[in-house]
Amino acid sequence: LLMIDDILPHPFFNALRHSLRPDSRYWTDFYSKTNEVEEGGKRRQSFASHNVSLPNSTELTYTKCIEKASSLIEQVAIIVKHSLTQRFPSILAATSAEVWSHRRPPDAQHQLHYDMDEIRLHIRKQRQNDECNSAARGNKRQKVGNRSDGNQAEELSSTTTDLCPIISCVLTVNVPNQTKTCDRCGMVGDGAPTLVCNQSLLGRTSNEGWLCYPRLNRLVAFDGSLLHAVVPGIPSEVLGEDEDDYSRVTLMIGFWKDVTLSIPDKTSQCLTIGPNVPFPSSLLAEFKPIAVDENTVTNHMHAAIKNVIDPNLVRPLWTEMDQAGDCNEAATISEKDSSGRFFLRSTDPTEIDKKVLGF
Repeated sequence: LLMIDDILPHPFFNALRHSLRPDSRYWTDFYSKTNEVEEGGKRRQSFASHNVSLPNSTELTYTKCIEKASSLIEQVAIIVKHSLTQRFPSILAATSAEVWSHRRPPDAQHQLHYDMDEIRLHIRKQRQNDECNSAARGNKRQKVGNRSDGNQAEELSSTTTDLCPIISCVLTVNVPNQTKTCDRCGMVGDGAPTLVCNQSLLGRTSNEGWLCYPRLNRLVAFDGSLLHAVVPGIPSEVLGEDEDDYSRVTLMIGFWKDVTLSIPDKTSQCLTIGPNVPFPSSLLAEFKPIAVDENTVTNHMHAAIKNVIDPNLVRPLWTEMDQAGDCNEAATISEKDSSGRFFLRSTDPTEIDKKVLGF
């Protein structure tokens, strides 16, 4: 895991903050569609992200790549990728970046999860369900590709190597009360921390993790197969009349070598909602690329590498609950969706993996 302060040159970061301001079309025309109320009053929650292609850095210089970028989002992805090459050389294989953003109350949580190729995972689950149903009817099981026969758990767990991005990143765009600090934990402002667990979907696990508190222009980068979340914070009172400025805004970036894209619906005037949708031209006005000053970019890059911050180590990460309390109450809490997977039925943390993979 790597945490870097002031990752973006100030002109790029200021432009990004403006692009993700409260009244941006990103929120009003796109993000709002992921949480719509359907007929019958049921609220639909859909994961949605965009995908931008990355230039071949072996053919163009770093600054030329930024100059030729078609959007601010692409410029940000190029800068971040270049900043991480020394610590994460595997990122050089990335051909595209998946980007999405969240604007939430500063104390809001996000459940423990893995960044994944959602479409590829869905296809594999569906294929295996179809095969299981066929086998249950007494038909001969069909083989697909080079997969061998075996139970669902073994097959899914053995084919997860291409389900996660090479590197996942969280960039803080806004956090309230920047003047509020805590020397003990490193917190700056009012914002719940990102928790990155040393637990990989590829099978590596240890009972520890890292707490990374948000700060303006701070980047948290980690192996894309690691389990992570936003830890629920203590509810805080909103200060001031403008609640929009009291939001925790983050931009997530996943660097992929190969990922399945959603196909845009060209027959509809609405923006396509789904994972890894090609970045739409209708949002380019909000994310116009900015002019590049080569000296500013180069000088900032050398300085940013030195701004590495140590995260807070959490060990042990998982611990048994006090059995002296109400056991039934603990069991009830662990079953609620709102628990964010922060409570498990057993001491085996891979229980989360089974829920994610669906077996």
